[in-house]
Amino acid sequence: MPRRAKSELVKSTERVDSEDTLLFAGLLYAEGSSYELLRQRLVDLFCPIRLESAQKPWDYSEYYNEELGVPIMRRFVIFDTLIRSETLPDIKRRTVELERGLSIKGKRQYNVDPGYITLSKLVLATTKNYAHRIHLRDGIYGEVTLLFRGNSYVPNGFSYSDYSEAASVDFFKKGRELIHKSIVSSYCLCG
Repeated sequence: MPRRAKSELVKSTERVDSEDTLLFAGLLYAEGSSYELLRQRLVDLFCPIRLESAQKPWDYSEYYNEELGVPIMRRFVIFDTLIRSETLPDIKRRTVELERGLSIKGKRQYNVDPGYITLSKLVLATTKNYAHRIHLRDGIYGEVTLLFRGNSYVPNGFSYSDYSEAASVDFFKKGRELIHKSIVSSYCLCG
């Protein structure tokens, strides 16, 4: 079962119009970059990682090629952390700081996009505004990337292609099962 996060960043004492959610991150990095370094920094910032997707090539766009290098690899991680949904902008700010801290000569080596999973949706945090994104606060936007319908997550019209693939959807469904079990069985208040 997921744990509540130890960090002040990912918990809130006020429980108004919010919900417990399961923290995840989408990771992009060049094939030669150290995934283990990034993984350890994420664990240090948030909590142990509960689930990791397999590494796979990411060639959906050339947007990150100059900065990250090629070939670019993709992984998703789900943390052993329940967060309050209102903390997502703070978490995104921390991942932006992490990216900057790991930059070399002004170029990011990693792209880290955090988000959360609920029983009904997968929400992604971003610094990029667009018509289908809602400003949360402090220049951070939220996007409902996947909706749960029937027995699966389905993309919306703007969802990134790699989030919509069957392997990604199956991975996020495993995260949904974790939060579902924690809701049914009550929360583990570790940490």
